[in-house]
Amino acid sequence: MFARRIHPDLLFAAAWTIVILMVGTLPLKNFVGHSHWEYIKWLPTAQDLRSPAYLLDIASDLIGNTLLFFPLGYFLSRLLNSSKPVRHMLLAGTVGALLSLSIEFYQVYCHSRFPSVFDVVTNVTGTLLGVLIGRSRTKTAMMERNRVLTPTPHNHTLIP
Repeated sequence: MFARRIHPDLLFAAAWTIVILMVGTLPLKNFVGHSHWEYIKWLPTAQDLRSPAYLLDIASDLIGNTLLFFPLGYFLSRLLNSSKPVRHMLLAGTVGALLSLSIEFYQVYCHSRFPSVFDVVTNVTGTLLGVLIGRSRTKTAMMERNRVLTPTPHNHTLIP
């Protein structure tokens, strides 16, 4: 019987998904079992946008969430075998969105966590950036592998 070898990128994607889940849900003692829909920040208000503390919080969320989901997109791009970039983006974006929405929904039931639509947007953006970088690196590596190494004459003419 042949043993099937697990693709290393599948292991990395699964491990990174666990990291994302831990960052989004821990500590578990915050879970209270009743919803806090009033805590959801659907859109920032004009007063929020004038607050330096809020803008700093948004900037740190933007960077943190994007960087947290970037590796997921990168590993997913290496796993997907479709030659169509749109398909990669849709599949990885869907995975990133479902994971992000699951975490944000969990946070609705927590006292010290504040779900936000902005978090979902930045998480999906991080996933899609990871896919773009992963695809460009794969494309570059394939071009290098397919490059024909032929010697060029000293006078750089291609005529034999």
